[in-house]
Amino acid sequence: MKAICLVKQVPALGSIEFDEETKSLKREGVPLELNEYDRYAVQYARQLADEVVVMTMGPPQAEEALREALGLGADRAIHLSDRVFALADTIGTSRTLALAIRKEGADLVLCGRKALDSETWQVPPQVAAFLGWPHSISSSTLERSGDGLRLTRETDFGHDVYEAELPLVVSVGRPPEDAPTRSGGDEIVVWQATDLVDDLRPNDKRFGQTGSPTRVLAVRDARPERAGIRAESAQEAASRVRELLADRAPEESSWDKPEHIADEPGASYDCWTVCELVDGRHRRVSLELIARSRNLAGKLGGRAVALLIGHDLDGAMQEAARHGAEVVYTVDDPALADYHPELWAEVLRRVLAEHLPRVVLVPATGRGRDYGPRAAGDLELGMTADCVGVDIAKAGRLLQQKPAYGGNIVSVILGATTPQLATVLPRMYEPLQPRDFDTEIRRLDLGALPEPKVRLVERKRDCASYELDEKDVVVGVGPTVQPDVLAAIEATDAALAGTREACAAGLVEPTRQVGLLGRPVAPRLYVGIGVGDDLEPWGGVVKARVIVSVGEETPDEVDVSVSGDARELLPILLDSIRSPG
Repeated sequence: MKAICLVKQVPALGSIEFDEETKSLKREGVPLELNEYDRYAVQYARQLADEVVVMTMGPPQAEEALREALGLGADRAIHLSDRVFALADTIGTSRTLALAIRKEGADLVLCGRKALDSETWQVPPQVAAFLGWPHSISSSTLERSGDGLRLTRETDFGHDVYEAELPLVVSVGRPPEDAPTRSGGDEIVVWQATDLVDDLRPNDKRFGQTGSPTRVLAVRDARPERAGIRAESAQEAASRVRELLADRAPEESSWDKPEHIADEPGASYDCWTVCELVDGRHRRVSLELIARSRNLAGKLGGRAVALLIGHDLDGAMQEAARHGAEVVYTVDDPALADYHPELWAEVLRRVLAEHLPRVVLVPATGRGRDYGPRAAGDLELGMTADCVGVDIAKAGRLLQQKPAYGGNIVSVILGATTPQLATVLPRMYEPLQPRDFDTEIRRLDLGALPEPKVRLVERKRDCASYELDEKDVVVGVGPTVQPDVLAAIEATDAALAGTREACAAGLVEPTRQVGLLGRPVAPRLYVGIGVGDDLEPWGGVVKARVIVSVGEETPDEVDVSVSGDARELLPILLDSIRSPG
């Protein structure tokens, strides 16, 4: 078996600074390192494959990342380095990588789950789309199974076990349990665009910015202003939290739609939301995006459309209607009763190709980051990942606010293709208060669905980490937290999260890891107990409205810090969110 590992060089955690004069990131003198998730991919490749080739696309200094990967045991390295490749988005990047993979040849492509600087999550499924191969994302374990692979994928609900034949693209979210190091090769070859195609043209639309359907308009420093209060008692901490929660109350969504944004309205366009369900009911993020789609649809002069995919959707149709959808499209098929990424991606691809919606919002969930980018890659449509805000520009284009480094930096992005796609993080908007509403229901017949190439063999619903996006309060714990404190948290209505170290110690399920190396959350109130002052875990809660730290440290990233017995502090702190005001 031959494996290619796609790796990236990223700035070291905590080294990013924003230049207020140039309105851009400071890059001079910033220490660089191999993306942590890509390290896992190389380690797995070394276990699984007979030959391992590492590949990166970037400027000359990216050679250092390749050297590090060779040190992990890779046999050879390929450096895609050409000015022609510069300023590519995920579509432009994935197209170039796919061309290089075809030239080199491979049975398996392994990637990290995400790059820690841009946090798009999109390159693995989009590389697979350009190759025409199946894919699987966020795999926690991989092993040989006959001529293929058996892999376990982490989800918001537990773990899915799949088997797949080769060729295959897999993104890795956890390191292997046993990762012995051995010396690798030292050969690095540099490929330019002319090594990939023999008909390179000026402003070639296969590469770089000209081959990218999205473009960054501006970069902004979005670090939230934190209060930095050191409280002397639980009562003082709760009082300050109560005040901050009142000051930072979320803006309510309105049933009233804004007027068409154009000075001289001509055509009207709808805004679509792909909805995700839990046990037949909408996830909160789906209702948030339906509410936001009403606002965007008003500016486009159109309607808010909800797209439901699954089976037995009658209850979900009514719930979408009561929360603001003016039109509900359903794709109802017994084959869609259980989620499968290939089937959902194919459904979305067919809907996009046949109906050409103007704007489509997709939840930035474990599922949405899978089927959304794959469908966009299949159709070569621009998609911006993990948006913290979406709006409509005067020209009727979708303005997307894309976070990086946990949300401390935000890029403003505009897409050039239609449909215009974005995945949007949970809890960026508020759902509408439900009311009876006259909604048009349309059932779509997309024909027979294909047989998935990646076979689901077992689904374990052994955790419910999706509730980190549902709850108003999240309590995160560090590795020194005691069992009685965990029991006290679980007795509340808060969602439990953990740092990387707490999850590694088995105190918290790995799918509940919050941080730059885990998942982001944005509750109204986040309480960290024994989290410490390291940047990595706090980087996952940048968008929380109020942040409290329980411990001796006073991190810069929090609003209120307080010391004391967590079992006594917790009820007082959590009561602050239920108190008037």
